[in-house]
Amino acid sequence: MAEEYLGTSIEKGKGSDEFMEVEALIQETLAETKRQAKAVETAPPVAEAKPEPAPKKEASMKATTMEPKSKPKPAAPADKAETPPAQPTTYESTFKEYKPGDIVKGTVMKVEPGAVLVDIKYKADGIILPEELSDRSSNSPEEIVKVGDVINVFIENLENKEGYVVLSKTRADHEKRWHVAFDAKKNRTLLEGKVVQVVKGGLVVECDGVRGFVPASQVMKRGQESLDAFKDQTIPVKVIEVNRRQGKIIMSHRLGAGEKVKQESSKIFDEIEVGQTRKGTVSSLKNFGAFVNLGGVEGLIHLSELSWKRVKHPSEVLKVGQELDVFVLGVDRVNKKIALGLKELQPDPWERATQLFKPGQVIKVKVLRFCKFGAFADLGNDLEGLIHISEMSKEPIEKPEDAGVKIGDEVEVKVLRVLPEEQKIGLSIKAAKKQREKQEIRETLTQEQEKQKVTIGDIIAQKEKERAEREAEEVEDEEEAQVEPGEAPAEGPGQENPA
Repeated sequence: MAEEYLGTSIEKGKGSDEFMEVEALIQETLAETKRQAKAVETAPPVAEAKPEPAPKKEASMKATTMEPKSKPKPAAPADKAETPPAQPTTYESTFKEYKPGDIVKGTVMKVEPGAVLVDIKYKADGIILPEELSDRSSNSPEEIVKVGDVINVFIENLENKEGYVVLSKTRADHEKRWHVAFDAKKNRTLLEGKVVQVVKGGLVVECDGVRGFVPASQVMKRGQESLDAFKDQTIPVKVIEVNRRQGKIIMSHRLGAGEKVKQESSKIFDEIEVGQTRKGTVSSLKNFGAFVNLGGVEGLIHLSELSWKRVKHPSEVLKVGQELDVFVLGVDRVNKKIALGLKELQPDPWERATQLFKPGQVIKVKVLRFCKFGAFADLGNDLEGLIHISEMSKEPIEKPEDAGVKIGDEVEVKVLRVLPEEQKIGLSIKAAKKQREKQEIRETLTQEQEKQKVTIGDIIAQKEKERAEREAEEVEDEEEAQVEPGEAPAEGPGQENPA
């Protein structure tokens, strides 16, 4: 063994003093190292010192200069022993950690023709070149963003040669559009979009930056409505297909319109109550009434609720597209039905019925329609009266038509009764005729009596005259009879006088 280490042995001789000094120094160093290691093992744990509060960032300096922030100094390389990596200071911990490809929010700090400076809460400010601000390259940076705006930006590079973080608003907006499209399809979200272009096969719609295509088969049209009628309109749509590889987003107006109607209908049924007055538009007219659109849900005005007077068809009162106020009569939330009224918003004519018509009054009316038990007549003032079949003729009849009157005829009737609480007015043709006949007889008798009075006077006068004439004749006769007897008669012809 001794032979193997002969080459490494140190012979004593010249220089032995220097060797002894080096060996003593090594032994001393080893002893010191052992003492330090033992002291570390036996020493109690030391509490960590609290870091000092971080100084605030000077935003004013960033807003007035485009110079990059100073980079942290690199740590000095270790000569002999490896040292643990330095922990970040409190000031550095306030910054967020990003990586290229992230989309983050930033605040616009400065806008210049050549670049836009953005604070993204990072150790270096971000910079956006004009071509990365918007797809519309014709716009200047001042027209797109302003100081203080909070925008989404895409991180392209964490540090360029000037020390800025390279950002892109265009790519952030582009990514956002795709995210919105994917989320809308996944969650079946209802979107509102403006028709920006009409093409041969459908519509191009833009929804908050998301541009999609609506095929003609997915456009909800009314009747023969053309696609050109949708230009510049805002319509509800739903995303039905998203293909990023092909760069297309397919939307449906039919599904969007149906979903919007459901949402509006649900909202209206939550808010509507009996007794409310609502605005609506007449959507259609049927034989039994009129449908009114209340803004997403339709209600029905029954024929009997259109007017206080009888209405044969809704077209007599309303027309399609007419805007009007309606009164809510009933709400069926289970079956989704709403009953509406129109006459409730008009003055009730029955409140003045007793002032306008009195029992015994004879008036002229117009026959409106026949029914099994009589005929209805128009009294004016939005009121109608009933002529019962038993009051239409003196003779018994089986049908109202047998009374000799037709619809549209004006006839004279007598008011029998007025019952406003029951909304009834009873009329009678028979009673009017009977009263008219009595009046005619009364007038005839009066005329005869007047005639008779004149004849008797004349007779008396004539008799008086005749009596006077008779008495005059008698007087003359008596005077002739009383002539004296010695008087010679008057001379007649052929007689001579004595000498």
